[in-house]
Amino acid sequence: MSEPHFAGPLRALVERVGGDSSRVRIERQEPDRDAAASGSFHARGGTLTLRGTDLPAASSAFARYLQSHGERITWESPRIGSGWTSWPDAPQTAQATPFGIRYHLNVVTHGYSTAFWDWPRWERELDWMSLHGVTHPLVLTAYEVVLSEALRRSGVGVDEAHAWIGGAATIPWMSMGGLHDFGGPLPATWAQRRVELARRILARARELGMTPVLPVTGGHVPASLAGEDAAEIEWQGWRTPLLAPASPAYARFVRRFLDAQRELLGDPGAEPWFAVDPYIESLPPTGEPEELARAGVGVHRALAAVHPRATWLLQGWPFHYHRDFWSTERIAAYLSGVPHDRLVLIDLWGEHAPMWRGGMHGRRWIWTAVHNFGGRFALFGDLRGLAADVAELSALRPEGLEGVGLAPEAIENNTVFYEAAADAVWRDVDVDAWLDEFAVQRYGVEDPAAREAWRLLGATLYGPGRTRSIPSPVIARPWTASAPFATQRLAGEALPTAPTRMSANIDAENDPAVLGDLPVIAHAARLLIGLGDRARHREALEHDVVELTGHVIAQRLRPHIRGVLAAAAAHDGAELRAHAARLHEDLRTLDELAATRPESRVSTWIAAARSWGGDVAEADAMERDARSLVSVWGHQTSGLHDYSGRHWSGLVRDLYIPRWDAWAAWLADAADDVTAPDEAVLQARIVQLEESWRGAIGSDDTSSAPPLAVAAAALDRLGL
Repeated sequence: MSEPHFAGPLRALVERVGGDSSRVRIERQEPDRDAAASGSFHARGGTLTLRGTDLPAASSAFARYLQSHGERITWESPRIGSGWTSWPDAPQTAQATPFGIRYHLNVVTHGYSTAFWDWPRWERELDWMSLHGVTHPLVLTAYEVVLSEALRRSGVGVDEAHAWIGGAATIPWMSMGGLHDFGGPLPATWAQRRVELARRILARARELGMTPVLPVTGGHVPASLAGEDAAEIEWQGWRTPLLAPASPAYARFVRRFLDAQRELLGDPGAEPWFAVDPYIESLPPTGEPEELARAGVGVHRALAAVHPRATWLLQGWPFHYHRDFWSTERIAAYLSGVPHDRLVLIDLWGEHAPMWRGGMHGRRWIWTAVHNFGGRFALFGDLRGLAADVAELSALRPEGLEGVGLAPEAIENNTVFYEAAADAVWRDVDVDAWLDEFAVQRYGVEDPAAREAWRLLGATLYGPGRTRSIPSPVIARPWTASAPFATQRLAGEALPTAPTRMSANIDAENDPAVLGDLPVIAHAARLLIGLGDRARHREALEHDVVELTGHVIAQRLRPHIRGVLAAAAAHDGAELRAHAARLHEDLRTLDELAATRPESRVSTWIAAARSWGGDVAEADAMERDARSLVSVWGHQTSGLHDYSGRHWSGLVRDLYIPRWDAWAAWLADAADDVTAPDEAVLQARIVQLEESWRGAIGSDDTSSAPPLAVAAAALDRLGL
């Protein structure tokens, strides 16, 4: 039997993850009945046989084989840890999925996670995608280069186009009409390097049997192109002109964009997929159904004029986020003119706010989990709910459902959630049994302590109902004399008709179980610390211990914050300063812990950003944009402060600690004087600290201390 066409790329993947492809046999198989894709494996006499209906199916079968022998390829463990000289025996094992589309990434993942990735990091992610069965990855890389060329061909000056695009970190929001003219400028060699990177990403994705989803402009352009009378949309204080989607001007601009995209990035194929989101978190200029219908069909016709067999992938997010505006009538009107086979709708936040239970408007659709917002630190995920959701979709096959996927705002966090999601696509997942297996695969060691740790975590951080993040007090922005946590609404929840800020109580997004679970989580961390050198996947072990211990430290800040507030109310400056000192010391402990791991140092993020600069000035501009995204985010008036806050060394030490210290000192001075504190004084100081950090250069935040020892010492200090 001759090998299928995908044998070569699959062999190369096996080699990249540390396997011996010379003793791998690869065969194509016909789909199982009622399955969109299927694969299988067996091994005998040192030879591994992989079969699949296509490359993602065969690659997923390979991943399942590794799991059956205590190995799992993850973000933290990208290579096989076992020193196999031949493939261990395995019985014939088959798996299948009813989901033909398996989607991956979110537009904004390309800001919060991938903004500064180089090719080696992208190559690892593409291998991860293949092993996790992804068929449709969203690839935003070089969007801004294509847009710049389309603007140039439309008569917009080069300087104006570059200013409009702004900085690297916020390209995703610019691409959806959220903002413009913020950050930057981009380096002189940026366009060339990004195009080269994008072409490599797209080529590898297609080699691995995937259909890349490419972004296309929704018509958000400078006023000089849109015209003085153009309608505008608004987001977080930015107003953006919009070419009317049904207008000849929009059709011309889309053609120029798609022509430039083909020339720069290559032929997208006969049946390309395009992501177009004109109103992602903004209201359309009009709510008239007739105008909305013209807008929807205008986007479709502009795409079809260039690529007649293109599929428009539309996030259903606006229909949830602005549900007071998007009535059933308005949604029906917007979609009415788009042929059924040319549009796929995403039920984006399926694990928390599923749209499909109310119907998907008669359209083809896919279900995805967002899970993470902004990349900010939070350990959470309802594993049982996730498994049940995917199993229900598999069993019910709701009308129009064509696939599932993951659309997180950031990745490389809560690995267990994403691994469980990928496995649930191919088989029913009994979470308790699955966690037992995951504990072995995660660290590469068969040990009851690892299993017990994950049993505890599966009942707490990853237990039923954990579909929302557990907020970290560390990143709370002290701004008034009240308990500071939420200075913005709950991320992701639908906007009320008249947006208002939420309560500033640090428990506004919390529940009583969080503090009560800390001893259990600390015990789980202790169990993992005990694995020590026996763990083959040491990186994963250290990563998990640092994050678990960091979660415990962070949540234990709450009593200190309450103590400061109580002392302030009693005008007891001495007691207030004592609580503030304990708050400061615990934050220092968190910073020292984070410094032991490269992925939790702000210097790692900064170095990646600076690597794109061609000279010092360009590198400085890249660093400012990188710092901005994880701190102030936008303008001081944008209301997005700390949306992407992280437990990173350097960020904790040089921004969060000074803010908390300033808040406590401000309250202490007022307590001493028995006067009401002047909020304007505090707020000016907080803004000064934030802008100083955003504009700083470099961060000496590394540590050579052993992570497990530092974590153990931190837990000792907390008495846990």
